[in-house]
Amino acid sequence: MSENQLAANIRSTKGKSANQKLRQSGNIPAILYGPRGNILLEMEEEPTRHLLEKMTGMHELVPIKVTDSNSGDCWTAQVVLREVQKHPYKHFLTHLDFWELPASKEQLVRIPIEVTGDSPGVKGGGVLQMVVRDIPVLCLPTDIPSFVELDISKLELGDSIRIQDIELPEKVSHSTEENYAVISIVGRAKEEEVVEEEISEGEEGSEEATVDSEEEETANEE
Repeated sequence: MSENQLAANIRSTKGKSANQKLRQSGNIPAILYGPRGNILLEMEEEPTRHLLEKMTGMHELVPIKVTDSNSGDCWTAQVVLREVQKHPYKHFLTHLDFWELPASKEQLVRIPIEVTGDSPGVKGGGVLQMVVRDIPVLCLPTDIPSFVELDISKLELGDSIRIQDIELPEKVSHSTEENYAVISIVGRAKEEEVVEEEISEGEEGSEEATVDSEEEETANEE
């Protein structure tokens, strides 16, 4: 779970014109979906952007403090990002969608993969192929991991790690019965490449020798 906390105020105005004025003032419109209904929010753009940049991805659970200026009420919800909209060429946020997850219901989320270690297969001339960069898992919102770590230090050329081989954190389970590869070491060993180069050079040498022989025969006939 993120240690950062977002802050938002309940927004009473809506529509393109109102949202445009909001952005001109340095704020952005946002919506919170969930068991409380669809709640219109407004947030300060710059601090919100900086906090989101520290997150590991849209799967990360983050607290948001919501204030109702009219009633004075204030409450905190645990949310994940549902959608992020940015300015087409400026590094500004323009709109955010959040989703409040039911605390007691398992959720299907995709967790990014982080690779550690040095593969002997890569050192031998192979290439690390990331078949997928995240995997789907099931868990409660409070148990969503930031990432899944995969150690490739024992992978030789031709080896792979399949999704069912991945050890998940406690209280987190696989969401699929498929067993596809998520990481593979592909390519050819350096020794094979050297042998091919030697064979190729040998063939070229034979062709040159044949051409020289034919030229000598022609010269003798003349």
